[in-house]
Amino acid sequence: MIVEEEVPPILQVEHGIAGWDIRLIPEGLHIYVHRPLYTHHGIYIGDGKVIHFVGPKAGPTRACKKCGFSRNTGHGVVETCLECFLHGGSLCRYNYNVPRMILSITSHTMCPNCTTTERSKSGSEIVETAKEKLKEGFGKYNLLSNNCEHFATFCSTGTAFSQQVKHTAALAASPLLPPAPLLLMFYRNNI
Repeated sequence: MIVEEEVPPILQVEHGIAGWDIRLIPEGLHIYVHRPLYTHHGIYIGDGKVIHFVGPKAGPTRACKKCGFSRNTGHGVVETCLECFLHGGSLCRYNYNVPRMILSITSHTMCPNCTTTERSKSGSEIVETAKEKLKEGFGKYNLLSNNCEHFATFCSTGTAFSQQVKHTAALAASPLLPPAPLLLMFYRNNI
């Protein structure tokens, strides 16, 4: 029988915020939602809206009645309602400034949604950066070097990075997974 050790509360890193009252979600919060084999990231800007960076195949085929977003309205940096961002998934928050000690002694060692990097901007500055990128763009979407997590971390810290890409690269090197070219083909066809 396998007995799981309970992690002391001080060492737990919480991601789930699905139960939060939407009115209490702070503006400028880096949020994400789980999708099959990846997480999608964005910046909550208040009033039930999210600014996020999407690839050309993202979004519903029919326009949302609430915000008008669809796959046909374009890609790049977009502003949508929270429902379109979630697309049926659960709302989670990205964790910044997680102490290395916690990452090294918990199950979050390879957590693709935790970083030791400090969030260096206030919520209003993060929203301002996201809105600037909504107007200016954030370059061409690239799964490995310029994706939604790069966008959200850039808005939050001033530096674009993706823990998810690092995590996936480490997993792709594992002999238990399909070869990296097969994983990339899946991502290209589904993101």
